[in-house]
Amino acid sequence: MNTKKNLYMLLTGALALGLAACVDDNDWGTDSNYNRAFSAHDIQVTPSATTATVTFDALSSVDYYLLELNTDSLYLEEQHEGSRIETITSSPYVIEGLSGETKYFLRIRAYSKDGAQPSLWSYYEDGDLRSFVTDGEQIFYTIATADVTSSTIRLSWLEDAEVTRIVYYVADNPDDAGTERTLTADEIAASEVTITGLSAQTTYDFVIYNGDVKRGEISGTTSPEMPEGDLQYVLPDGVTLIDDALLEDLAAQAQEATGGATSYNVTIGVPGGTTISMHGVDDEGEETGLAIPEGMSVTFFALPGERPVLNFPKSLVIGGTHAYIRFEGVTIVDDGCQYLVNASDAPNVNEFTLTNCIINDMDRSIIRLQGDAATFGTINIDNCVVTNIGAGGYAVFRIDNAAYTIGSINITNSTFNNVSHNFIQAKKCNLSEVNLTGCTFYNVPNASDRYLVDADGNNTNVKVESTIFGMIGGKGIRTKGTTTILNVFLTSDCNFTGNNFNADITNVSLTSEELFADPANGDFTLQNNNIIRLGIGDPRWYEE
Repeated sequence: MNTKKNLYMLLTGALALGLAACVDDNDWGTDSNYNRAFSAHDIQVTPSATTATVTFDALSSVDYYLLELNTDSLYLEEQHEGSRIETITSSPYVIEGLSGETKYFLRIRAYSKDGAQPSLWSYYEDGDLRSFVTDGEQIFYTIATADVTSSTIRLSWLEDAEVTRIVYYVADNPDDAGTERTLTADEIAASEVTITGLSAQTTYDFVIYNGDVKRGEISGTTSPEMPEGDLQYVLPDGVTLIDDALLEDLAAQAQEATGGATSYNVTIGVPGGTTISMHGVDDEGEETGLAIPEGMSVTFFALPGERPVLNFPKSLVIGGTHAYIRFEGVTIVDDGCQYLVNASDAPNVNEFTLTNCIINDMDRSIIRLQGDAATFGTINIDNCVVTNIGAGGYAVFRIDNAAYTIGSINITNSTFNNVSHNFIQAKKCNLSEVNLTGCTFYNVPNASDRYLVDADGNNTNVKVESTIFGMIGGKGIRTKGTTTILNVFLTSDCNFTGNNFNADITNVSLTSEELFADPANGDFTLQNNNIIRLGIGDPRWYEE
C-alpha cells in the first residue's frame, strides 16, 4: 500500500472542502459598525484675524462633513459642549466670525451617501500641535490729527463691532499696569470714545476688547500743550488767512476775557498740514503787512500733524508794546516779504522768539529795525533751521542804529546754512550780549567782507559755546566787549579772514566734507565719533 500517496489524497480533499466552506458562508457573520465612511485627510488651516480657510481631501462618496470647532481640546468622542458645528460639502471651506488672537481646535467627521456609519474624527494637526491661532484683529480706524489734543485722544472703530472695554498704557513704560475704560452703551453705538486726562506729548497704546477677546490695538500721541493765554484760539477748518481783522477780533475777545486789560495774551493754534497767508488788506484790496495789535502778546503755535506753513507776502508789522511775540513749530516762507520783521514804528517788545521753526530762502533779514527807536528785551532762536538767507544784501539780524536797545540775542540748538551777509550787524545799537550755544554754522558768512558778529564800537559781550563752524570764508567777531569761546570746533576749511577767534577744540582736524554727511545738500549729520562725544553742534545732527 502506498501510504504517502493515500495521505496526500486525504489532505487535498480536506483543503478543497475548506475552501468551499469559505466561499459559500461563514459561521460568525459581519458587524455593520465597522462599515464606515472614509475619513477626511490632509486637513490644512489658513487663519486670518476673524476667519479660517479649511482645506482637506473631499471624496465623492461622502454625502457631507461635520466640522467641530472649539477653544477646548476636543478630547471627547461625542461633540463637546459649546462647540461650533458646521455642515460642509466641499473643500476649501471658510469659517467666519472668529475672534482674533485666539487658539482653536478643529476636527472633521465624514458622513456617507450609502448609509454607512460616520467616519472616525480626523483632527487638524500642525506638527505636535492640534490647534491654530487666529491673527490679531484690527478694528480701530486711524487716529486723525483732528482727533488729538494735548490731553485727549478720540478713538473710533468698525461700526457695529462687538466691544466692551478699552485698556491703555503709556508706551514703552513696563511699569504702567494700564488704565481700563469701560465703554458705555452710547459709545458702543457710536463706535467711538474720547479718552481724557492724558499727558501732553505722550504716546499711548490702546487695546480694545470684547470681554477678554482683543479686537484691535493702536498707538496715538497727544499734542504739545498749547501755550497758556487769556485767549486760546484754533483756526477753523478751511481758514487760509490770518489778517488784521482776525487779530483785532481776537484782541477784543482777549480784552473782554481780562476785563478790558491793555496787556493780554493770545495763542493761535495753526492746524497741521495747513498753509496760511499772513497779511493785512488795505482799502484798495492790496496786501499789507500783518499788524500785531497794541498790547497783544501772541503765539503762533503749530498743532499736531505735518508742519504748517506761514506765507508772508509782506513783513510783520510790530509797533507799540508787547510782552512777547512767538512762533513755534511752523515753516516761515518769504512770499515777497524779504524781512520777517521790518519794524519802523518804535516797537517795545520784551521777547521775540522762534522755536522749532524752519526758514528757507529769506531774501534779507529775520529782524530788521529801522526808524527812530526800538527796544527788544531778548531775541531768541531755538531749535530752528535757517537756509539761504541774506542774498538781498541785509544781515540776518540788522539792528544798526544808536536808537535801538537790545538786551540779548540768543541762538541755541539751531543750524544756519549759507548766509550771504553779516549774521548779526549791530555796529551802532546798544546790544548787551550775543550767546551762540549748541549750534551748527556752515558757510556763515559766505562773503569775505562779512562778519559773524559785527558790533564794532559797542561793548557787546559775545559768548560762543558747544558750536561747530564749517567752511567759512568771512570774518569773525568784532566787538569792544568780551569774547568767550568754550568747546568750539572749526573745520579745517573754516578760515575766518579777519577778527578770527581760536577754536577751543584743536586735537581733531577735519574738513566739512569729512565731518558732515552731505553739507552741500544741507545734511550736517556728524560723521566723527570724537566730535559727537564732545556734545557740540546742533543736537539734531547727532547720529542715533
